[in-house]
Amino acid sequence: MRVVRNVGYLKRRQRAARLMVAGGLAGLGSSIALTFQPQLILWAYFALIVGFLLFNAGMQQWAKWNRSPRPDELLDATLRRLNDRYTLVHYPDVSQGWRPEHVLIWPGGLLVITTREMAGHIQVQGTRWRRLDSRLIRIFTFGGPPLGNPTIECQRQQEALREFLSQRDLPGVDAIDGLVVFLNDRVNLQVIESSITVVTRRELAEAIRAYGTERRLSARECDEVVAALSAGDEVEGPVALPAREPGRKKARVA
Repeated sequence: MRVVRNVGYLKRRQRAARLMVAGGLAGLGSSIALTFQPQLILWAYFALIVGFLLFNAGMQQWAKWNRSPRPDELLDATLRRLNDRYTLVHYPDVSQGWRPEHVLIWPGGLLVITTREMAGHIQVQGTRWRRLDSRLIRIFTFGGPPLGNPTIECQRQQEALREFLSQRDLPGVDAIDGLVVFLNDRVNLQVIESSITVVTRRELAEAIRAYGTERRLSARECDEVVAALSAGDEVEGPVALPAREPGRKKARVA
């Protein structure tokens, strides 16, 4: 499999997460200082609320962009055995609408991959998502990655990619699909009904192979789409990944 990574976008998100955490800490610290001046007590409460919200949002972003392995690295490790007809573009410079974070391009089409990093019990029914964990667990994981609505997010990312291709008169507009993958191995998924494929990381490679071998794009058309999604500053790739992780040797058969 080949990989394209928008390193410039990653750096900007990492920097923003650090600034949010720092701003949140500054707000919490200033709220403590303001409590010593009774005439500014309302400002103290305001600084406390803003600081808490900013710090919590910053920690969520920090967990996503600054931890290792990141979502893009986990996807690389999971899909690296796919052949070089597949190209995975991380964080393409798509400015229209809801920016897709991961797009897989191969002759069978384009697949927008929406990721979640949380653990626990997750249920989806249609477009409704729920966490089934106890309130105590939710309190302890309050600063962790949010669930949101992956279905709506994936649909909007597909729309943004479709508009991007249409505006540039590129192929693949009618060959876009979407998939939601939970990357944490400690997740327990309960899919009652979903218009979009929802899988765990262990099921991801098999789910991609299930899309079949029907050719909807030629090799030249795939290259055109990859080139367009690889535009921007500090973009690495396409780089071919080895089928096995570095340092991992093939087991010998006795």
